[in-house]
Amino acid sequence: MKLSKLIFLFVLCFSLTSCYEKLDFDQLDNYVYEPIFTSSLTSFTLVPGQFFNSQGVQENSIVDETRFEIFEANIVKDNVVQLDFYAEIKNEFDRDVTINIDFLDDNDREIYTFSTINVRSGELNFTYLEEIEISQNPDIVNVTKVKIEASLENTGTQMNPNSTEEFEFKSSVTAYIQTKL
Repeated sequence: MKLSKLIFLFVLCFSLTSCYEKLDFDQLDNYVYEPIFTSSLTSFTLVPGQFFNSQGVQENSIVDETRFEIFEANIVKDNVVQLDFYAEIKNEFDRDVTINIDFLDDNDREIYTFSTINVRSGELNFTYLEEIEISQNPDIVNVTKVKIEASLENTGTQMNPNSTEEFEFKSSVTAYIQTKL
């Protein structure tokens, strides 16, 4: 019984005499909140038959346009410091494919053009990353659309429109935010 009283007194004494430091709420003024958001951007799968028009003539490019809504939130638009564009591409076609990507505003004016992506025929695990520093590209916050053009290498021979080969494109955007509380 004496041992349990002694332990109780020791714990009580320890908890009542613990150290503390005066709270400094000014530390919050210097705190920078740095969330990172990743979102799927666009994806599509193409087969050779999609490159043929209604007359059966092969076209060598297809354009996909997607809304880009990340900057509709003011907290992102006002505090983004970097965007990372990431793409995974699978090219089963028997020819190379070139990808051109543009960020556009509401008036279809080019705000940012990515480096051309060249994907070799048969490349099944191609990845691409482009980092965009907002301080060097301040107009990027006006982007509302993404235009992606996939162009086939012109080999002089027509593709088989019934082929089941696929070209698959998946992309995402990561936004890095810095804001004070």
